Amino acid sequence: MKNRTPLLLLALFALAAFGINSVMFTEMSHEMAVTFRLSLDETDRVKIAMMIAQVLGYLFSPLLVRHFGAYRLLMFALGGGLACNIVLYLPMPLPGLFWLTWVCAGFSMSIMLVTINLLLLHTFDARWMPAIIALTLLFSTLLPMGAYPWLVADVLEQFNWSLFCVLASWLYFSALIILSLFKPISVTLKTKKKSGALFYVPATAAISLTIYLLMRGGFYNWFDSVQFAHLAAITAALILLVVYLLVRHRHQNTASMQIHARFKTNVFMYNAFLAGFAVMASSALFSNFLKKALHYNALSAGHALLPSFVAMVAGMLVSVLVYYFRRQLADAVVPFGVLMLLISVKQFSELPSYAGAESLPLPMLLRGFGVGMLNVSVTIAVLMYFNADDRLEGIANFYLFRTMGGVIGGAFLSRVTQQHSAQASGELGRTLEASSQSFSAYQHALNSELLTNGYLPQQALGMSQIHGVVKEQTITLALNNSLIMFIVSILVLAPILLVGKKLVAKKESNMR
Repeated sequence: MKNRTPLLLLALFALAAFGINSVMFTEMSHEMAVTFRLSLDETDRVKIAMMIAQVLGYLFSPLLVRHFGAYRLLMFALGGGLACNIVLYLPMPLPGLFWLTWVCAGFSMSIMLVTINLLLLHTFDARWMPAIIALTLLFSTLLPMGAYPWLVADVLEQFNWSLFCVLASWLYFSALIILSLFKPISVTLKTKKKSGALFYVPATAAISLTIYLLMRGGFYNWFDSVQFAHLAAITAALILLVVYLLVRHRHQNTASMQIHARFKTNVFMYNAFLAGFAVMASSALFSNFLKKALHYNALSAGHALLPSFVAMVAGMLVSVLVYYFRRQLADAVVPFGVLMLLISVKQFSELPSYAGAESLPLPMLLRGFGVGMLNVSVTIAVLMYFNADDRLEGIANFYLFRTMGGVIGGAFLSRVTQQHSAQASGELGRTLEASSQSFSAYQHALNSELLTNGYLPQQALGMSQIHGVVKEQTITLALNNSLIMFIVSILVLAPILLVGKKLVAKKESNMR
């Protein structure tokens, strides 16, 4: 117990800092751009670089843990996180330093997440792990998704964004002190074969380009840019090369090949991908709808998300209780969580641009409950599945698949929103022709309203009002259609998971 309590405290401090850093780009990008003299587009590129570093951290963490050990690597990750937040706090508006800092932060965060989970699973008994996993997810995922948007917006009303760098630095420093004073139980890893540079070099290039193209795809009509088309062709070739290498060397019995040789592992990884896709895509759509369609500022949007956070915690508790007291029903929690998400998105897609605050709590509660159940139940099931010899690669691959699911989900829905926005603009534009009877009626009503409010009807003033209405309706229609497209996507992806679970259950019953 002497080693367990400090380790749990260390994990909570480190993951709280992880949560703060992970929410900084979504909630503080404007403030950071001003401080470091960057445009929002340049800041977006830094975000992409950080995401690439984060995913590569999951790819390389098993290799690094086997070479340096979990303790030393965790010390390095915590030190890296501390150094990055100190650099961000210092008044040095150097764009290059900003890029390098966030790349290092993303890589350190991934390594920290993998090593902390590895140490927790190695140190604590299995009966404690569902509750501990849920507690760590509260700090690393649920708080950043549900409570931090409001908290960050409220704090930024009074203080500078660098205050969060101070808080994250203190958390990282506290975790480092705990790790130095109370060394955790050493993790002994069975020696296993790993792939060489022939695999890791093309895999690194393929992942990096894939994430870049996906996250930048919303800025282009995909292949209208020649450079974008060339990068897409190179990326496709690299992906084919990686697939070829995996197929060719599948009999080499590397550590990852051993765990993926089991069908159940692949079902779990698809489960992680689906969870990442559903959670991140729905979060982005809900946030965009609040800010762009309903015109909420950051503080109001964060406040509207608070019921969702309460429901997330409730969903988390249900997942843990089901795992402890109705283990046989644990598999049913994931489809139920997906169903809650679908219902909430369906209700949100029917909201008009003039929807009041009273229309939001129910879909927010349903979404939060679904996210809490889905995130926590999937993470518990996957992390508890692997035995001691397979945990390292299992943890890293789980987070790799979940993160890529989130990236693909966000990119896909961003592209859908852009397409529907263009289509809606064209459709609404047809009604603005001078010969259109509906447009003439609207113009007459607008002129009457302007006169009633003491303004002389002028073409510039009238077109300004019309432009605002068209823009509002375009965004609302695009986001409503994107929400419906999200439902269609989940209805396509979810049956694959259900079929996989059925096949796993059938195989396990045949083996008894």
